[in-house]
Amino acid sequence: MQRACAIIVVCFVACAGCASGPRRGPVPAAAVTGRQIDAFTWDFGIIPKDTVVGHMFRLDNGTARTLTIKNVTTSCGCTASKAKNNRLAPGESTAIEVTFNSKGYKQETTQFVYVTTDDPENPLIKFTIKAFVE
Repeated sequence: MQRACAIIVVCFVACAGCASGPRRGPVPAAAVTGRQIDAFTWDFGIIPKDTVVGHMFRLDNGTARTLTIKNVTTSCGCTASKAKNNRLAPGESTAIEVTFNSKGYKQETTQFVYVTTDDPENPLIKFTIKAFVE
């Protein structure tokens, strides 16, 4: 199956969220640079412990029909995600917001976001975020 024909997914924008625990206020952008590994994977790089970081993936409807996002789930409670818009007209896109709370994590971690759609060619899309927690 050609994934590109049905749905094209591209990384959009990286952002830093609010800190929790002993850190207060936003994490400086310079502290969390991150890099795109591929269209489905974002690596935050080295992040401070007890912080919340975020990234926005972009989901484009490359089909000729309306695409419905049925559900967005994550691999653990430390990661949260949601779609800005659950119904996409042909050619329309939406942001898939992902946040990761590093509290309780040390060293390397990998988490997943699962987007379930009504597209018979691509019913499940998996995004991956990675980080190394100081």
